[in-house]
Amino acid sequence: MNAASAEDALAEIIRIDILPRLIGAAPDADAAVALASALIASGGDKNLPPLLRGLAFIPLLHGGRPIDRERAVALFAGLRRETQDPVFEQAYDCALRQRDRTTSGR
Repeated sequence: MNAASAEDALAEIIRIDILPRLIGAAPDADAAVALASALIASGGDKNLPPLLRGLAFIPLLHGGRPIDRERAVALFAGLRRETQDPVFEQAYDCALRQRDRTTSGR
């Protein structure tokens, strides 16, 4: 997947998942998880700058399957190690909290 395709996939993730959540509408979570998973599986996420890559991982945090949330935690941990940026330390902590909150049923 080239950079333009990765950007297109991210734009679709934002359109169907992130923006609806921001405005209180129902996201198309299953489609967003599938799109994020395909982007990651193809390695296309690596064509995005780290901050945009983090956006592509967000649908996995809201996925219905625990494995998706675990994957998101691992991906944010990778960004944290790769960038050494405090933003990704916070993103990783948020991913852990989301995983734990969802796992515990709260």
